[in-house]
Amino acid sequence: MRAFTASARSAPFTPAFVLVSAAVLTTVSFYYGGRAFFRQEFYGQYFTHPNYELIEFLYWFAATGFIYAVVPSVLILLVLREKLRDFGWSIGDWRLGLKVSVIFILVMLVVTWFISADPAFQARYPHCRMAARDWTTFAIFEAFFLVYFIGWEYIWRGYVLFGLEKVVGAPLAVLVQTLPFVILHNGKPALETFSAILAGVALGALAVRTRSFWYGVLIHWTVMLSIDLFSTLRLRSGVNGLGFDAFVKLLGGG
Repeated sequence: MRAFTASARSAPFTPAFVLVSAAVLTTVSFYYGGRAFFRQEFYGQYFTHPNYELIEFLYWFAATGFIYAVVPSVLILLVLREKLRDFGWSIGDWRLGLKVSVIFILVMLVVTWFISADPAFQARYPHCRMAARDWTTFAIFEAFFLVYFIGWEYIWRGYVLFGLEKVVGAPLAVLVQTLPFVILHNGKPALETFSAILAGVALGALAVRTRSFWYGVLIHWTVMLSIDLFSTLRLRSGVNGLGFDAFVKLLGGG
């Protein structure tokens, strides 16, 4: 331990602080920023509320946005004393960012259209079942989901990625931020978790190239919005076909 401590003193401060603080923030989020904590602390206060399920999700989404985006930004300014734009708070190369985002989103729209026909898929999305029954609830849920993805993307594709890049280089920084991103997908369907490996590398590379984490937010949120929207429309219309006629009927029934 003495040898480790001695060598640690010579380590660059920024990446060391970023890694330790990211570990603390993920732990805080898990124990105090999730739905389980909300049930434990506020169930007695809200369980009779007609919108209890929605409130529980809104707490989770807002807490994630605060812990994973606001807190790291404060640490950058007060502890690291660096500029936020150097950690991804910038639109960066917006031409490339939007081009890649649009291409990816169009491809994923086709994919989500096909997989949304699976009843098992519809049983899982949207996560908040109330959102599938009322469009106002759906809009509120998805708006807060955006807050969630700002936090979720920033902690990995902003704070950790750019905090490590100057010391270990972009390729290794991309791979390092991919690891916790994938681990936090454990428990989801296996295909989704394996896909997170490729997604983590791709989104990390896009953030490095554009110098911004916002395009990861745009891609991630839009894909989830399409998943929730297609599933909701299918549940409300009862249409599970895949052709153009099914698409027209789905829009009419929804």
